[in-house]
Amino acid sequence: MADYQLTATDASVIRTADGACIPNDDANRDWVEYQAWLAAGNYPDPYVEPPKPPPELLATEDVVFFNHENRLRGLEGKPAMTFKEFVRAKAEMRAD
Repeated sequence: MADYQLTATDASVIRTADGACIPNDDANRDWVEYQAWLAAGNYPDPYVEPPKPPPELLATEDVVFFNHENRLRGLEGKPAMTFKEFVRAKAEMRAD
């Protein structure tokens, strides 16, 4: 592990010792120290994209609503909603 790690942009680097975010600013003594570290032939660790968040789980009331909606659709002779369709419809209701 290197002393520094790159970020998604060149606006800053992360100092791995303490997790400090060092902005790209020549007036910042930490940035000047980082530049000297680079000049000495060192290489920072590459940027690592954070893991994607897990999918949002439905609340109990959403599960009840999903089941209820599909029961009503069955009574009306309509095909049941897929889970994907339900999530999309729920998102559209929130957007309104």
